[in-house]
Amino acid sequence: MMNTKLFYGLLVVSFSVLLGSTIYQTVDVSEKRYSIGLIQNENNSIQKEITELKVSLSQNSALNNFEDKILEKGSEQIGKLDYILVSSNVDIASR
Repeated sequence: MMNTKLFYGLLVVSFSVLLGSTIYQTVDVSEKRYSIGLIQNENNSIQKEITELKVSLSQNSALNNFEDKILEKGSEQIGKLDYILVSSNVDIASR
């Protein structure tokens, strides 16, 4: 009689421990899947940004190459342009 109660008591305790462990592991796996999903979304947005930056960089380097090719063709690079503003003819005539 005592052995039967002890056996069933240990069986209930073992079942409770296994059930608690299973629930804990299920919750832990769910949290990790959610975290992985967030990291994957962040990774996708970073990959998109990297692609955009590569396109921008290639466009900028293409412009630099374009300027170099123009200079190779014999064109001269100019610096700052100074402009002279001339007032209207009415102002000149009145003076």
